[in-house]
Amino acid sequence: MPRSSDYKDRIQENICPRCGGPSPDAGLCGVCRAADLHWLSCDPRVTITLCPGCGSRREAGVWADCSAPRDEVAYDAARRAVHIAPEIQDRVVDLVIREQNANRSIAECRVSGSLFGQQVEGSCQTEIVWEKQQCDRCNRMSGSYYEGIVQVRAVGRKPRSAEISAASRIAREVEEACFSSGERLSFISDMEETRDGLDITVGSQRIGQEIASAIVQRLGGRFTTHPKLVGERGGKRLYRITYSVRLSAFMKGDIVLVRGRYGEVVSADGRELRYREIPDNTLRTTSERRVERVAGNVRDAVEYMVVFRQGNTLGLLDPATGKSTECLIPQGMTVEPGTKVRAIHDDERIILLGRV
Repeated sequence: MPRSSDYKDRIQENICPRCGGPSPDAGLCGVCRAADLHWLSCDPRVTITLCPGCGSRREAGVWADCSAPRDEVAYDAARRAVHIAPEIQDRVVDLVIREQNANRSIAECRVSGSLFGQQVEGSCQTEIVWEKQQCDRCNRMSGSYYEGIVQVRAVGRKPRSAEISAASRIAREVEEACFSSGERLSFISDMEETRDGLDITVGSQRIGQEIASAIVQRLGGRFTTHPKLVGERGGKRLYRITYSVRLSAFMKGDIVLVRGRYGEVVSADGRELRYREIPDNTLRTTSERRVERVAGNVRDAVEYMVVFRQGNTLGLLDPATGKSTECLIPQGMTVEPGTKVRAIHDDERIILLGRV
């Protein structure tokens, strides 16, 4: 039989010293502990700064691309403005945002959960202020800021329209890649076709270097850099760089005459030229100075129907004009009547490029 003193000790241990109610230990009960804890609060105001030009968002003094719609941005900011004590278990959070006007929103937050074994509910609200501010990228673009110019030219000729279009497309692809990787200040502020080629004005030296490199890699040729000192900032010299891209005298797809044989240009860097001989497709390399002339480009090729063959002579019919002509079959090419061939004209001579 237990002693009466042991029974009294157990009774005392199970009583909350503040309210006299039952307690799981010698301390305060769950009700009293919950009453002492300020478990829910909201920041009275949060400010969301967006650029009216591009929609990017400024956080902690840094601009970043923001593709989320306005309501998602508001919910994200409101959630971060709500502070819930970690002791809350099985929490349920309900956020409702009401638009006051274009510059003000109110976020109402209701939270319920379990605190020290007691069910609790609470609410608070936050004012969301929408602020418009021009971002660093748009500010530089509107102020015509630039750090370099990529000049696309060609040796001994003007770049062809296909090369201008390709260089423009390559530049935009590089700009998109830079922006996607977080290089916000790597932008193209202007792109202008000139009498001599294409000028691409860029906002950073990095994008200028990458555009020039990409154009040369895709279209051939070479490029050099020409820095110009334009001032100082914080003791550091500031330069603007001209990236001088020089495309080769020959472009990919040109049909050239080398040592009396025709070939299709694969690549050219301003010194050496790689080409495939017609019609056997043998890959060869030669100095650009050995090219006798350019007969045309594969983009200008015309489709002909082979209507007859007599020995080494083919009769060709132009389906577009209905005119017929004759030409010799190049050594090594197999062509039969009824097939279609691609060809270009070199003065009065027809050069067969191959079957369609």
